[in-house]
Amino acid sequence: MAAAEAFNVEKLLSLLRKCRGEKNEIIMDMYVDAYEELGKLLILFGSVFGFVNSDVTSKVEILRAYRSSGQAENFDTIKSMLDYEVKNGLTARKDKASGSRTLLRLHRALEFIVQFLEEICKGDKDTKMATVSLQAYNRTLAKYHPWLIRKGVHISFYTLPGRTQLLQRMQLPEEERAQAVLKEIISLTNNLYTETQQLYADRNLLDLP
Repeated sequence: MAAAEAFNVEKLLSLLRKCRGEKNEIIMDMYVDAYEELGKLLILFGSVFGFVNSDVTSKVEILRAYRSSGQAENFDTIKSMLDYEVKNGLTARKDKASGSRTLLRLHRALEFIVQFLEEICKGDKDTKMATVSLQAYNRTLAKYHPWLIRKGVHISFYTLPGRTQLLQRMQLPEEERAQAVLKEIISLTNNLYTETQQLYADRNLLDLP
């Protein structure tokens, strides 16, 4: 079996830039590919992000399965998927994880990832990454996790490397380039998050079980 492809920051940027289709809607294939690349980045940051990354692979596989199914055209974009599943009463199906529910889990984690990258971007060599990452987690994913998971996550953040080492793992050792690349990743990813949030809110799907 071939080794998994390593994280590539230029590939991530390229995928994020391609997430918009002709109608300016978010293309499912590009979104999923970009998210998979973000998952590789989390792996580089260490086991501290296992609570996010363990979910990414399974959710990505589910969405790709929908894209290769007989109903693939209904899953071309996030909007078309939500509209199709709402119309057909599939959003909270019991027999199989719906595309809407699956993507919502990735969407919630994306908010945390964006805020964590923002902390790296605005920090310096003295920034305590354990502290700021924990704050980002408490503002985002913590509200969806039971106490036991929150406790474990809080402890694991203290194994997080320093900012300089994190940038090196991202292939961004030079500060000027790091700032430019991080700001673009954050802008593109935050844009995807904001629109997806609105799509779910408009259809009353933000609290899917």
